[in-house]
Amino acid sequence: MADIAITVGVRFSDGSIAYLNNAAVTAGATGEEILTANAGGDLSQTSGIQVGQAYAGLTATHAFAICQEVGTVNGILLHAYFVGPNGAIMVPIQGGRTGYAQMQPLYRPIRMEPGVTVFGAAQTTSDSATLVASASLCSPQKCDVFAVTAVDGANTELLSLQSGATLGQSLNNCVVDMFFGTYPGAFINEAGAGVSTLFMTASDGKLKGLIPVETGVAQSNSTSMPIRYPVRVMQNDGLFVNTDT
Repeated sequence: MADIAITVGVRFSDGSIAYLNNAAVTAGATGEEILTANAGGDLSQTSGIQVGQAYAGLTATHAFAICQEVGTVNGILLHAYFVGPNGAIMVPIQGGRTGYAQMQPLYRPIRMEPGVTVFGAAQTTSDSATLVASASLCSPQKCDVFAVTAVDGANTELLSLQSGATLGQSLNNCVVDMFFGTYPGAFINEAGAGVSTLFMTASDGKLKGLIPVETGVAQSNSTSMPIRYPVRVMQNDGLFVNTDT
């Protein structure tokens, strides 16, 4: 399998810009760290440094993440996010394929300090059920990123990358008010018997939220744009994908 390259751009409140890159990210939900880069020696920054160390004292206000499979355009971004010195996910970074990302405002500004890092994950697009569904959710109290490898024709629960917790366990009693999702298959519900979005449910199965996804359709020109409406998460709530490929 070809490597997948992920590039992250960050804008700070003083107008400074950081360019981060990892040219060989292993496909899958775990992802890898994205460090400062100096492509071709033309950028005025030092390569191979964590963003928090390289830009300590600055405040990140905007960012994007883009990816492509090396030699093709088949890589699709699953998720990208800032991680704090304590290992907690701070805020997600929106993005998509090369050429489709926009420098979007972060959910909240992030102060750079040593230990602040950026991680990104991607997968190769294919028409298969064994692909990772991913969702990023933000609340004023906490942000988290969830993922799972879909099982075709079955409700498959997305779990926190940080803790392995369910939606309700991770964000209990938080009001999430920004969320977005991705699925690298050509279609998440191609044959029509699944669910065409990711979905949040209460303990009794009642729908609480729908998260449309960016898919791996070759002609897609979208990024994973955020959905904005409030959903209060309770302890037994779940976040699911149900594909029909």
